[in-house]
Formats: sequence, C-alpha cells, structure tokens
Amino acid sequence: MAIDFSQIGATPVPIGKMDFTALGAIPAVGTEEPTDETTALGAAGRGAVSMLPLGNQAYSAIAGAVEKEPYLQERQELEKETQADIASHEPSRLAGQAAGLVAPAVLTGGAAAPATLGEAALQGAGVGAGFGAGNAIDTLAAGGSGAKAAGEVALGAGLGAAGGAVGQKLAGAAESAVPGIENFAAKKAAQGVGMGSDELGNLSQQELTDMGSMLMDKGIVKPGASTQEMFDRAKALQENYGDQIGQIGSKAGELGLSTDIKPLLDSLDSKYQAASALQNPDEMRNALFYKKGMADIMTMARQNISTGVADNPEGMVPQTIYFDQLQRLKKSYGNSAFMNGTVKNPAAADVYSALSAGQKSIINKAVDNPNLPGELRDAMAGYSQLHPVVDGLQDVLGRERAGNMPAKGFGMIGKLVGQLPGQDKPVINALTSLGLLGAGHPLWALGAATATLQNPRAMSSIAQGAANAIPGIAEKLPLAGAQVGGAASAQNMGETKPISSGGTIAAASKTPAALDVNHPALAPWRAVFDRNAASAKDAGELQKSQAVTDFILSQRDPAYAKAKQESIDKPIPTKMADGGVVPEDTTGKVEGFGSTLEGLHSQLENPTHEAPAPEPEKLPTTTTQRFHQPFNSDFADKLRAFLESQKEKDNAEPR
Repeated sequence: MAIDFSQIGATPVPIGKMDFTALGAIPAVGTEEPTDETTALGAAGRGAVSMLPLGNQAYSAIAGAVEKEPYLQERQELEKETQADIASHEPSRLAGQAAGLVAPAVLTGGAAAPATLGEAALQGAGVGAGFGAGNAIDTLAAGGSGAKAAGEVALGAGLGAAGGAVGQKLAGAAESAVPGIENFAAKKAAQGVGMGSDELGNLSQQELTDMGSMLMDKGIVKPGASTQEMFDRAKALQENYGDQIGQIGSKAGELGLSTDIKPLLDSLDSKYQAASALQNPDEMRNALFYKKGMADIMTMARQNISTGVADNPEGMVPQTIYFDQLQRLKKSYGNSAFMNGTVKNPAAADVYSALSAGQKSIINKAVDNPNLPGELRDAMAGYSQLHPVVDGLQDVLGRERAGNMPAKGFGMIGKLVGQLPGQDKPVINALTSLGLLGAGHPLWALGAATATLQNPRAMSSIAQGAANAIPGIAEKLPLAGAQVGGAASAQNMGETKPISSGGTIAAASKTPAALDVNHPALAPWRAVFDRNAASAKDAGELQKSQAVTDFILSQRDPAYAKAKQESIDKPIPTKMADGGVVPEDTTGKVEGFGSTLEGLHSQLENPTHEAPAPEPEKLPTTTTQRFHQPFNSDFADKLRAFLESQKEKDNAEPR
C-alpha cells in the first residue's frame, strides 16, 4: 500500500512510485522521460513510411545523418514517436499507412500488375524481402548474428509471397463481381426514369437490363443529372432517331413505314366531340386544336394520294400516313404543347401523343422487316426504346414542378430527410446521415440514409461507379497484399499493422519500468550493456546507450525480455541517497515507528545527512541535496509528527 506524503510537502509522482527528492534522494539513472508529443501530419508521414520496404530504416538513417546521431538511437526515437502516434493520432497514422499501401501501385500505374497467382507470389516475395532486409539491418546493427539476419529476410519474403497471392485471389473475386454490380446498376437506371409498371412489367429481365444499360451508355442516367437534364437528353436522342427514320422518304411505302390514319382520327375525334359540347372557353380552344390536328393528318395523307406512293384501292379517300410525315407534325405540335418538358397546352399535347402512337405502330410493324437497312433498323429500335422513357421523364418532371412527387426514404425520418433540398445527391445525404450518427442518433442516421438507398437513380450511379472502379483497384491488390505481408514481418521492430487492435495500442502506450542493468537476472547481458556504453561521456549518454541496448535486446531476444520482466517484478532494494525508488510493496516496520521506510528513524536521531560529493559529469548538474549540511529541521518536525500519527493509528487498529 502506497503512503501519501503530500500533506507534509512531498511532490506528486507517477503512480506506483514515491518522490523523496525533498529528503535528498537523487533520481535514478534510467528513469524514463515522457514521450514527446507528435503531430497528426507527422503521424501520417511515419505511417506511410512504415508500409514501404526499408522505409523505417531509410527514415532513421537520413534523420541520423542530419542530426549527427547514431542509427540505433534514431531507430529508437522513431519507435517512441510511433508509440506516441498510436496513442494520440491513430486515425492520421492509419490514413498514412493507407497512403503508403496505395502509393507504389499508383506510381507504377498498374503496369506491373501480375496476371497469375504465381506471378503475384513472386512479386510479393520481392516486396516482402525488402521488409525483411530492413529487419536484418536492425539485427546486424544491434550485434545480432548473420544467421538471424538471413532468417529475417526469408521471413519477410515468405509473408510477402503469401500476401501477394491473397491479394491476387481477392482481385479475382472483385472482378468476378463486376457483372452483377453492372446488372444492378442497369436495373436501377431503368427504374429511375419514371416508366410505369405496365412498361416495366412487360419487359423480361434481360430487356430490363438492356434498357438500363442503354440509358447509362447514352448519358441519360448519369451521376448528378437532374430530371430536366435527363428529359432533354432523352428527347433530343428520340428526335434524332425520328429524323433518321424520316429520311427514308420515297422508299417508305415499299419498306412498309406507314400506318392507317383511322385510329389516329378516331382518337382525336372523340376528344373533339367531348370538348365542343361545352361552352367553356378553354374547352372550346381545345376543341379547335383537336380539329386542326385531324385536318393536318388528313392533309398529309392526301399528299400520298397525289404522289401515288400509297396503296389506295378506294380512289380519292386517304388512308395511310408515313413515319416522316408524322415526325413533321410532331415537331409542330410539340412546340405548342410543351415548354421545358411541362405541358402548356393539353389539347396540343393530346395531338402530339396520337402522332407518337402512330409512329410507334409503324416501328412495331417494321422493326423485324428483313428488308430494312441496318442503320434504319437500329434507329427504329432506339426510337422504340426511348418512347416510354421520354413519356416517363416528362411525367416525373411535371410532378416535381407541381410539388406532388413522393419523397424518397423509408420511415418518418427517411421521408422527412428526403424532402430536404439536396438530399437526392448521395454525398449530401451521406453527410446528413453522418451528422445524425455523430449526434448520437444511429436509427435516425439509418433512416436518413434510405433517402439514397431508395433512390434508383442514385443507387444506379453509385453501383456503376463501383463497377468502373473495381478493375483499377483489383490490379493493385496483389502489390498491396505483399506490402501488408511484408510489413507484418516488421512487427518485432515495433511496427504497427495496418489494422491494429485495441490491445496493441494499449500495450504500446504504456511507459516501461526503469531498468536496473545491475540486477542479477540481467547478468548474462551485462557485457553487452558495458560494450555499448564504452563511449559514453556522461550520465546522459550512459542512459541513452542503456535505453538503446535494452530496446534492441527486448525486440530480438525472448530470453532477455523474460529476464527483464523478472528484474522489474523483483527489484533490488536501494538506498534513497543512492537514487533508489521505494517500491509500493515494501514491508517490515521500524521498531518504535509506524513507518515502513527503513532508515528514517536513524536519520531523525542523527539529523545530519551525509552523502559523498558527486563525481564530475556522473550525476545530473542540478540537485536538491545539500551535501554535509544539517537536515531541514522544519521538514524533520513535520515528518516526525507524521510518523508518530501513523504509529498511533497502527496501534489503535485491532490486532
């Protein structure tokens, strides 16, 4: 049990130790100092370097050359900085490690991507050997054997080969998933253009996929496109196909590109009769448009009689109209019917729809005609595919402008978020979800995310983007796997794997106990400490030398690590004047006092604290000791009173 001396003026110290500098004690040589703070940017840089073969070694060598410090000292300082990075800037370090993984593949541009599993393993072995060579350098620098260094290289090569092979397998699995992702994107694209259930229900799975692929290939459905932009693009393409079909001209009759005008006239006549029966000015104006539409259709059909192109057995009565004629009428009535996709004249829009239905019937009849030229057949197929797309987007555009478009999203939160501006864009919606998650509302965040998950256009763009990116990422996986495998071989030099656990971080952040190189358990390695410290000129250099030697031996020699732990668990008692630290578990009371601190009683009886003068450059330059001076009487009085109170408390406790 630790004793609290703060009430008599003692200085607070780290947990597990007591500070007796006020009594003249000297801090023990080897006492650790707090690790210097690091920056997020520095943590990212060190993380990136750690994922490169020989990266840490090159970093330490360059730093040592600049600062004129030994390599091993710089290597230890890098390890301390790494521990501080893990404790204080782990996200930045992980980001740097990710950058270190990507950098080699990006710099090579994927040119060295292996084609087979064997090539990936061979490439990985080379990368892993680079990491192993770094370990070998550290081993030899610390006085290790050549055999152990060779083993380090072999281990790195083996782990790198395994990592490269695993990366190649993952790359193959990722590439095999691309077709499925593309099909998903195509289906979502087809669902995102406002086509009704009748149109979608009549399509087979393959036709649905082909429809979605066409919409993405032609740039109708693309990331960030608004409904207006999609409608304008689809309508322009449809009109272009219509113009191509209309250029057939005089060959329309022999190719069968005509339709009976009776269904068109009957459709418009029924609307005309209904509108003309009313006196409402709007209905009367609509009736006028229906009448003009029928008249224009008849005019076009009569031209076919005069040219003798049409098959007209009943003489002067017009019966057929051609695709190019319907196209001309559509352009004319389209200008009157719509403005930016919105209906401005319902009657003109009805005439436009009747003309489109006539064109659709011509295409349905002629698309399988083997006598049609290939370009004309393709134009008809494109026109036929775009017909429901244009109608669907026009309907969606109108509902958006009228404000009655249902919000995307599931549940109350999803629908509320879906109605907010910009939530149809995945990036903005993701930020909204993350904000709710950060505020401590995970279920709200999930609900908000459904505004994207239930948006077919957004999901189509996301899926297609993933499908496009996977091949480029897959070709870099073998090299990245080799780096991860090679970096794993550097774990015994204090490196951190890209995916670290909480236990690793916690262990790295703990401060090691002070080292007693004179402990009997460390006797087999005392010669190593002495040899490495031979050039030390003062206590500071001695401490650094011992710390570096301890670091290297701890990483390389399991027997030393075990002995070191024994020296920490069973320390040798030392005198305060020699700079010792009294452990918490000190027992054995001094007769006549309740204190567990042996020697204080005799010191109080003879209050002259004698200690030898420090040898030059062997002890710290500043000290609180007063050599050959009477002990501070005020502090002695406080300590005596404290110990007597401890004695009374101990005597009062039941035995």
